[in-house]
Amino acid sequence: MSMRNLSDIVNKENTCESATLEFKSAKAGFPGSFWETYSSFANTQGGVIYLGVKEKNGAYIIDGLSLEQINDYEKKLWDGLNNPGMVSVNILKNEDVKEILTDRGYVLEITVPRASLSQRPVYLNGSPKDNTYKRDKEGDYSCSEAEIRRMYAEANLSECPLDSRILVGFTFEDDIDPVSFKEYRQLFSTMHPTHPWAALPDLVFLEKMGGYRKDRITHEEGVTLAGMLMFGKFSSITDVHCCPHYFPDYREYNGSLENDRWSDRVYCDGSWEANLFQFYRRVYNKLSAALPKPFAL
Repeated sequence: MSMRNLSDIVNKENTCESATLEFKSAKAGFPGSFWETYSSFANTQGGVIYLGVKEKNGAYIIDGLSLEQINDYEKKLWDGLNNPGMVSVNILKNEDVKEILTDRGYVLEITVPRASLSQRPVYLNGSPKDNTYKRDKEGDYSCSEAEIRRMYAEANLSECPLDSRILVGFTFEDDIDPVSFKEYRQLFSTMHPTHPWAALPDLVFLEKMGGYRKDRITHEEGVTLAGMLMFGKFSSITDVHCCPHYFPDYREYNGSLENDRWSDRVYCDGSWEANLFQFYRRVYNKLSAALPKPFAL
């Protein structure tokens, strides 16, 4: 338990609720709206909730809670946090909850961290629909179904690196550029002639490089996002189910003026398969040609 002046609590944030600060009156009991704010803070940026501070005539004042009330509210808090029917996940630790004694009574300070990707969405009442909240300025607002789906998608991606994602419906035969893949294999064999991977079949070699993967849980297998970006056909890379906004672009400017037109450019003009491997080969030659080459034995 800590002792603070009234100004430490009410004035530390310019006496104004915000995207990360919430005051709640608790004189008449544990506020039911606490759980909506808990969900919104957890799903957004995190924040601090003070139980026992109310607004009156545009100012915030201490409710003057008793120690018995504070103890009762702490029990209700931890009971709710550990009840899956109340909240989907408890993200608080003991040190996140503090009893504060002020010159007008007690206040309960609850620091809600931002939930991790794998924990979101944080929702109430056993169902995410209509029970998932976000924080905008000083208000708690219900999330749309699209926002909830995005949180679930981000949670799934957090369990597997994004570039390891298997692209469903894409195949080695139809979507990997054979010229790019062959050139890469030749470079690999030249640089590592005795490496055991150099003699592997194409699909096994691509798997070793991280461009093809088999999921042990779902038993799905296929080209990964990394493999597609590195060796894929441009039309396949920019497919709506892969990276529709992909557009590598290299420009050289010789003029000193801000609005000068570029003097050289490498971009997806349709004359070559603009995957990352081919883009790198073209751009690297231009960069290395401009670099100084000091004499060396």
